[in-house]
Amino acid sequence: MNIRFCKVKMQLWLFTLIALSFQAQISSARVVCYFQSWAVYREGNGYFQISDIDTSLCTHHIYAFASINSNAEVTVEDSYADEDLGGFSKFNDLQNSGVTTMIAIGGASAPSDTFADIVKNKRSSFVNNIVNFISSHGFQGADIDWEYPSQDEKSAFVELLKDLRSRFDEHGWVLSIAVSAGYETIDAGLDVPAISQYVDFFNVMTYDMHGYWEGKTGENSPMYVGPADTSDYEKTQNVDYIMNYYVNKGAPENKLNLGIGTYGATFTLESSSNYAVGAPSTGPGNAGPYLGDQGELGYQEICEMHNNGQLTQHWNEEQKAMYAYKGDQWVGFDSIAAVKIKAQYAKNHGYGIMIWSIDMDDFSNLCGDGKYPLLNTINQYLN
Repeated sequence: MNIRFCKVKMQLWLFTLIALSFQAQISSARVVCYFQSWAVYREGNGYFQISDIDTSLCTHHIYAFASINSNAEVTVEDSYADEDLGGFSKFNDLQNSGVTTMIAIGGASAPSDTFADIVKNKRSSFVNNIVNFISSHGFQGADIDWEYPSQDEKSAFVELLKDLRSRFDEHGWVLSIAVSAGYETIDAGLDVPAISQYVDFFNVMTYDMHGYWEGKTGENSPMYVGPADTSDYEKTQNVDYIMNYYVNKGAPENKLNLGIGTYGATFTLESSSNYAVGAPSTGPGNAGPYLGDQGELGYQEICEMHNNGQLTQHWNEEQKAMYAYKGDQWVGFDSIAAVKIKAQYAKNHGYGIMIWSIDMDDFSNLCGDGKYPLLNTINQYLN
């Protein structure tokens, strides 16, 4: 074999390796999956353990939540689930499958005034405490879940993320934030271009866009504006508007994760004869058997109820979402068809996807569409 032929063969081999490497990069889009640690307390078909997690479906797994206190300490939220039952250690064992595990710090129940005081007056201690918490429990990063920063904390929040970025880079950790789908909250508390310099990605909570508090039915996470959206604010409460809003505010598309809720928003209808989107409602829908929460049903609960004849489903063509009803009960949610559209939309724009949460999908294939039908749909159409 002559030298020239060997060189050509080597070049072809290298080209093939580069091409395969590139193909691997473009076929492994970011899918971030939150895990609700309290899912281990659910009963019956809703009982969910960390061992139920399919690590082939998510690139990043986020454990929700760790708490904060007024001393800027990061604390274990549920010592029984997180430590006694081995929640943290079992969750971080998922790293053996090649995924990244992170801890969500804060959440909707974290007092915003406590967060505000910490970022303005105790930032250095908070950063140290976050780093120590991650190190001691074996996570590979953190998701800062401060949902309502105000104008007064805007610059201090950026400084917090800047300080965390510096420390996280020393360990090779991932830094993300959970952010609102309300433009007023975005404008008030988020310096989007500055934040973009320091976070690996934004988890955009494009769900809870409508709920029983509005006094009329609405989709939990509509893709587009619908006829029932009559006010100026309601017309902003859809995935397309909010994702474009973040881009226009200065967020790089490749740092945005489009949020998909694996649950639906529920309502009690004022009249069981009017079940349209925008129909008058009197309050939250009844609690389901697994989540036990008025105002929401997990996807697993919804599909089981549909299969049992307890719900009739209807496709909302204008908003690319599903709703279902029976008697005076109504739920708006993302079906497999809706998730397919969102995954394709995310792919077209270069977004990743985030789900809240992995434990509310049909993880046991009780509804006949395979295990994790929503997550599998995301992977099929995003990649």
